[in-house]
Amino acid sequence: KQNERYVVVIHVREINAWPSRIVITDLLPAGFEIDNPNLVDSAQMTNFDWIGEISAAHTEFRYDRFVAAFNRAEGDEREFNVAYVVRAVTPGTYDHPAASVEDMYRPELSARTATGKMEVVTAQQ
Repeated sequence: KQNERYVVVIHVREINAWPSRIVITDLLPAGFEIDNPNLVDSAQMTNFDWIGEISAAHTEFRYDRFVAAFNRAEGDEREFNVAYVVRAVTPGTYDHPAASVEDMYRPELSARTATGKMEVVTAQQ
């Protein structure tokens, strides 16, 4: 529904144990906006301990996508979650693009999520 917030969770599993530089790019469906945690307290993830903690080397909360980069050392846990908060803002039916994960220096090592459709329904007044 319009004006509702949702937590987007991306689960990453690396199949190699060597050091890597991982970049995640998640394009938003039209009709959604990111709640930037640097600007909006409501975007804090304090109620979601189950997601786990990972420290990003770089994050960007753009109007049309979320981007995060991670420096992964040998011996780091090979599975981790990345999460951010979005808000449904504009009613309509939209394409849901795929998120991508890739090793920045070995781009042949990459993955994408599935695509789909999203519908934002008008909030009841």
